[in-house]
Formats: sequence, C-alpha cells, structure tokens
Amino acid sequence: MLQYSPRQDGYGTVLRLHKKGLILTERTQTYRHALVLCDGEKPSVEQLHALRMEDTLVIAADGGGNIGKDWEIRPDLIIGDLDSDDGSWPDVKRLYDPDQDTNDLEKALDYAHVQGVSRITIIGGTGERLDHTLKNLSVMVRYKEAFEGLVLLDNYMKARLISSPFTMSTWTGMKVSLVAASGKVTGIVSEGLLYPWSGQDLIVGHYDGTSNQATGEQVTLRFEEGDLLLIVPLDGQSCRVAQDGQLGHDGPPGHAEQPSAGSIS
Repeated sequence: MLQYSPRQDGYGTVLRLHKKGLILTERTQTYRHALVLCDGEKPSVEQLHALRMEDTLVIAADGGGNIGKDWEIRPDLIIGDLDSDDGSWPDVKRLYDPDQDTNDLEKALDYAHVQGVSRITIIGGTGERLDHTLKNLSVMVRYKEAFEGLVLLDNYMKARLISSPFTMSTWTGMKVSLVAASGKVTGIVSEGLLYPWSGQDLIVGHYDGTSNQATGEQVTLRFEEGDLLLIVPLDGQSCRVAQDGQLGHDGPPGHAEQPSAGSIS
C-alpha cells in the first residue's frame, strides 16, 4: 500500500489527485527511472529510444504524448490540464488536473514522486517557448530534493542541479557551463577546468560560468551554498542510459569514460 506523506513545500497535484481518487494506491510495478515527455523541442528518435528502458515509467506531460506518437514511444500515462493533448494513444490512461498554479511538468513530477521513482529524465522541456523553458528550469530547483537524480536534456546539452562536492568524468576540451539557478551560488572551487574557480561567487547578471572547458578526464566542483546547475554537451547529439537508469555521456571517439562519484549521469 502506498503511503504518501507531503513534504514541507507540498506537492499539490498529488494531494488533489488523491482526493479525487485518481492515483492508484497499489503499485503494480516499482520503477527507479521515469522518462517525462514535455511538449517542447522534439528529441531525436535515437535519443528517445535510448532512454526508453525496460524498467522506465514513461509519463507524458500533456502534449508530450504527441512526441511519443511521432517516435512510437507509448507513454504509460498522460497527465496535465490536457489542453495540448491531440488525442494520440486513446488507450493510455489520462489524469486530468486543471490547476493553473502548476505546469504540466510539475504535475508529471508529482505523479512520479508518489509512485516512488528516484531518477527523472526530462526531454522536450526546452525550445519553442522561452517562458516555458525558464519555467521548467525553475521547476527543477523546486524538485531537486524529491529525487536522487533530475536531468533535463535536449538534442545538444544536458543539465542537472548538483550537490557539493561533485565529480564527473570528462574529456579534454569538453564544454562545462555553470549557472546559478536561483540567483547566487557562493564559494565555488574547481579542479580540472581551464578557467578555474577559487572561491568566487556565481551571481546571475554579474558573474557567470558558461563555456568553460575541461582540461582532462575529470572535473570536481565544490561550493558553499546555492542551486548550481551544471550543463554539459551531448556528444554527437546522442545519449545513453547506464544500467542503473542514470544518464551517461559519450565522449569523442576513443574516449573511455571513467567511473566517478556524483557523475552527471
């Protein structure tokens, strides 16, 4: 039996859907990883199928189901206010939540959380409308404590809020960008970057950390406080998923990825 205990900030969609009796209280299957399809920039077919693992729960955030239709990825559930749902997948269960204080991505993450998912990959969350992209990045900040891993990716880059310390495997010349997702990140120290950080603060509008480069096969980041968004490239517009459901990154030809604690994957 699923027992849901709301966190301090609350997850409104889950509570509303519970009251309506729309969320099953019995888990028929346990998922560690969920793939959330949003209705933004369409991913490549190779990317989408690489992310569709056997033990992955596929949740379409409203019009995200349309992406699944185009690439023949059947969602397990479509959730949202359903104003962008074109009726694809008529046999797929839909959860209607008209609440306008949360967007469809939040509703999808609420559902994944109550189902016990620990790792999330979001695709289609960027592109087309800038306001939607910025909102989805804001949603990542809100939900960073709800999941062990929360990754957003498009056909070119992938982004994740990281904790300190954080180490990832890289290759020489790999682009590494840092963004203060909620305005300010203090006391950043780096190892393995061409332009090192030595205790400076990252402040939106004043001091940024985009387009840095790795100098070797590993980068380590430490910081004191704040929400630090790490953005790195996908190689060749492709991605893979490791056996544990985390995203890994491909290197240039001949690159051997080294295991590391806290990998971007």
